[in-house]
Amino acid sequence: MVTKDEVELVVARLRTMPDNALISAGFGGGVMNREQLIERVKNANNDEMGRKIVEAHLNYLRSVGR
Repeated sequence: MVTKDEVELVVARLRTMPDNALISAGFGGGVMNREQLIERVKNANNDEMGRKIVEAHLNYLRSVGR
């Protein structure tokens, strides 16, 4: 289960990306723009791709916070 705070944190991080950036998620999700990524994250509890995006961001933050 992804918490509301985790979703808000990841959405805030994604909003720092350039609005014309394209990301290849690599989890079978194809290429997405920033807004598509944000929508997937906002639905992370019902969307495996969104959940994986949140997990990746949180893992990164944990690794640099050590």
